[in-house]
This record gives sequence, structure tokens and C-alpha cells, in this order.
Amino acid sequence: MSLIPPLSHLDWISVLPLTLSLTGFLAFWFVFHGEGLKARFHRSMPHDPACLWHIFSVKAWGFFTMGVIPAIVMWSVLGWNPADLGLRWPSEHSTAIWKWTLGLGVVVVAVAWLGARKFDPQYPQMQAKEWTMGMMMVNWLGWALYLAGYEFMFRGVLLFPLTETMGAWSAVAVNTVLYSATHIPKGRDEAIGAIPLGFLLCWVTLQTTSLWPAILVHIFMAWTNSTVRFMRHPEMKWKKQ
Repeated sequence: MSLIPPLSHLDWISVLPLTLSLTGFLAFWFVFHGEGLKARFHRSMPHDPACLWHIFSVKAWGFFTMGVIPAIVMWSVLGWNPADLGLRWPSEHSTAIWKWTLGLGVVVVAVAWLGARKFDPQYPQMQAKEWTMGMMMVNWLGWALYLAGYEFMFRGVLLFPLTETMGAWSAVAVNTVLYSATHIPKGRDEAIGAIPLGFLLCWVTLQTTSLWPAILVHIFMAWTNSTVRFMRHPEMKWKKQ
């Protein structure tokens, strides 16, 4: 007699989100850290445009692997549409969504601004030497796309189905552990900082049944961090027109 029974429908509600999240993140991660795509851009264009479009392409790829593909699979296999996974703005929670988004947004922007005072060679990720406002806007758009997919995966695909099968606290614990683990390559401070932030974003998402606070707060933080890092980088400057 087999010790592992066939997957039930309830099993699928846990197994599929975990599988999609793992494969989606790895698909993004290996492209981001691979040299092949980066080399193609740098062979075909000057250094600064190559940096810009390499990073933007990778972030758009992350939006696809962590957002679009999981959304399609969850809907087609389990019948969970994006609204079921939190991509909604419920009118009954509209006030709470605004309060959390703006309140938490102010906090993370302040923390990102203060943290960006310390030089870190990995930021901004776009390592162009001379920037234009157009390049900065592409940088912001890339972050918005990437983090929309990233938060859809963590606070949507991973959180809502696992809450149904495991209960809220277990789902939040699993989510926070995985969220912190993805930050380990970025260093101790980011991995530790991801624990309270990950827990809070999960809690707010479940309270409002909406992904929008998590998505917008994360985007505010990334925009602030990348912009301030550029402004303080000793080798980066605005391009003279």
C-alpha cells in the first residue's frame, strides 16, 4: 500500500501555488543573474542603454513568470481568478486600503530614504553612468511591473489558497519564511528586514482582502531606494542635455 495517496482537490490548492511560486521565482532569478541576456544587450548597444534595457527586460520577465503565468494556471486549473487571489479593490475595505497604503507608504519611504544613505554597489540595479529623466521613468516602470508580479505571487498566489487549506497563521508563517529567504542573497539586513515587512504585508492583505496596499507600498519603497541610491552614487549623474 502506498504511503502517499493521490492528490486531492484540497491538496492541489496548496501544492499548485507552492509549485508555481517556486518555478516562477527561479525562472526570474536565473535569467536575472545569468550573463547571456546581459551580454546580448551590451554587444548590441552602448553601455548605458544596455544597462537600462537589460534590467527593464528582466523585470518585465519577472512580471510574466511570477504574475501572468501563475494567474493563468490558477484560473485554468483550480478556477481561482485574479480577484480571488486579491487583485481587487473591495468597496467595503476602501477606506482601510487607503489608510494602510498611505500610512505604511510614508513609513517605508522614510526607511528606504534613510537606508539609501549607505553606499551599496548592487543599487541601483541599473548601473548606467549617465541618466536622463526618460531612463529614470523606465527604471520606475520596470520596478512597478516586477513588484506587481512579485506581490501577486507572494501575497496572492501563495497567501489566499494556503490560508484556505492551512489557516491564516500557518499561511502567513510560510509566506514570511519564503519571503525572507528570497532576500538572503541581498545580504543580512534585507533578509532580516523582510521578516517584519513580509508579516505586515500579509496581515494587511488578509485584513483588506486586497493586494493593492502590498503592491503600492512595495513600489513606493523601490522607487525611493533606487532614486536616492542614484543621487548618492559617486559614479552616476544626470546626463547633460
